[in-house]
Amino acid sequence: MKKTLIAIAALAATGAFAQSTVTIDGVVDAGYVSYDMKGTKASGIDRNLTSTSGINFRVNSDLGGGMRMTWRSETNFAVTSNSANQGTLANGASGTGNGSNGTGTSGLTNGTASTFMNGEQELALSGGYGRLAFGAINNQALNVNGTSQPFGTAIGSGFRATSGSSVTPEVRADNTLQYTSPAFGGGFKLNVINRKAQTTSAASGNANYNASLGAQQQAGITSYAALYNAGPLNAVITRDVQDATNVSTVTAGTGATTLGNRGTYTGLAANYNLGAATVYGGWQVNKAATSLGVIATDRTTVTLAARYDMGVNSFMGSVQRLTQSTNATSSSLFALGYEYALSKTAAVTARYERIADGAGVASIAGYNTTANTAGNNDRTRMGVGLRVGF
Repeated sequence: MKKTLIAIAALAATGAFAQSTVTIDGVVDAGYVSYDMKGTKASGIDRNLTSTSGINFRVNSDLGGGMRMTWRSETNFAVTSNSANQGTLANGASGTGNGSNGTGTSGLTNGTASTFMNGEQELALSGGYGRLAFGAINNQALNVNGTSQPFGTAIGSGFRATSGSSVTPEVRADNTLQYTSPAFGGGFKLNVINRKAQTTSAASGNANYNASLGAQQQAGITSYAALYNAGPLNAVITRDVQDATNVSTVTAGTGATTLGNRGTYTGLAANYNLGAATVYGGWQVNKAATSLGVIATDRTTVTLAARYDMGVNSFMGSVQRLTQSTNATSSSLFALGYEYALSKTAAVTARYERIADGAGVASIAGYNTTANTAGNNDRTRMGVGLRVGF
């Protein structure tokens, strides 16, 4: 829930400019969780059972004449780990820092680095023409995933487990431009996201070349989406392309010559509010081909979900099915959720998910790295915790 903390004085004493405001909002989520990854079990206190804990700083400057400039900076953090927030947590007791998997053989954790301003960043100008933004901007694949079910990106969502974009796997990309049209036709908007490819050859490259533009070898990104938000219906359809077919997988100047893939993501999702109940549905297709045209990825996810609010109680459920045609593998998800509202911003939460993997699913890169075991191909997660927004 957004709270305005500061109303900054007028930018000019003449009153030629309107006020700017700074607001802070966010969410904090943690609790007790239990994991069983095909027979490998762990339990304890963890974060992000129902949502990613984070804090947003926002600046809104009214320029007059219907125009405004805004800035948003998001920081995601680990409620339950100082080490992760310092960017030093590793997957082994003797592992190295920076959030990477360590080389230690004990002290296994699931931590990742959580440094300041590590989430979405954008600087935008909006007016009657629409909205133009620059930064590291969330993609529409993330929007599709969130529109198709009520679990966000946490336990029960299937995100990065059976759904989401795997061929354009980043939630956001550096150095991006986004344009969103004004609303028309009763609730439609068009959205375009673009990032220019950086494809300087390794032979002529320099490790310090254009450091301000990010990696010298950087995949190009294009995304075209149509959004609808009016009355009880929310819907999004998007076509995202990440093209690395002329981009080396290692930064230029190192001598790397391996080229990347051209990945496409097509997503369609909608939810419809019926009063106390909301129904959800989604369809996501991931495809990737090498620079030689060889199909590397071809998978489809279908989602059906619902949420029902009854006073301070909320119930939710979801089913998903992932199929991959390139090696005839599949996974299915079943998820349940419950929330008891303590206030408009605070809740007691519970989540459960079970993912049943078919033979060979461990080979689906970007979704599952847990090998199937004899008689146990299920991944389960459950948790009970607290969440508060502000």
